[in-house]
Amino acid sequence: MKMTPDEIYRTRKNFFNDHAESWRDMWYKDPATGRHDKHEKDFDRLFSLLPLKPGDRVLDAGCGSGVLVPSILERITSTGILYELDFADKMIETNRSLHREDNIRFILADAENAALDDASCDVVICFSCFPHFHDKGKAMKTLSRLLKPRGVFAVSHFDSSEGINKHHGSCHAVMHDHLPDEAAMRALLQTEALGIDVFIDEPGFYCIIARK
Repeated sequence: MKMTPDEIYRTRKNFFNDHAESWRDMWYKDPATGRHDKHEKDFDRLFSLLPLKPGDRVLDAGCGSGVLVPSILERITSTGILYELDFADKMIETNRSLHREDNIRFILADAENAALDDASCDVVICFSCFPHFHDKGKAMKTLSRLLKPRGVFAVSHFDSSEGINKHHGSCHAVMHDHLPDEAAMRALLQTEALGIDVFIDEPGFYCIIARK
């Protein structure tokens, strides 16, 4: 039976809530070391492309349980502000329990409805989450609105678009969540006047760096 948009949304949200506490172990823990450094080289590559600096205000959209938090905070230092936003309350709850720094602000909301001021962020990062945005066009419009002039918008995954879509297609809860092809992504960015600096789509790594 075909699912309605509301049913797709609820199924997706329940899936992420159900897996919130185990998410870091599922995807980032190296069984050989017992540490959450399975993708250490991929994170190094991603953050070499992100122009983060002390004092920046950064929105980590679709943050989940906060796998990016330590790397972001290291770069923006205590003088910056990190907004951790997710639509799954259990993800925010888990994230908050793991990260207690004073300069983190936790926000429970869809990316489409992020309640931040216009031009309030230097960088918006969508790591491993863009396919799950319920209304991608509206999400792009909102996230672009939050960026300061010359602010940076990033989308990244540790797989190619083909690999991401194949993986999601094999899971009932997120089988409708696809990463748009390159032409569609470029069109979304162009609609919001975001100029692309980097577009990488290769086995094991996907990254878009765009600027307002």
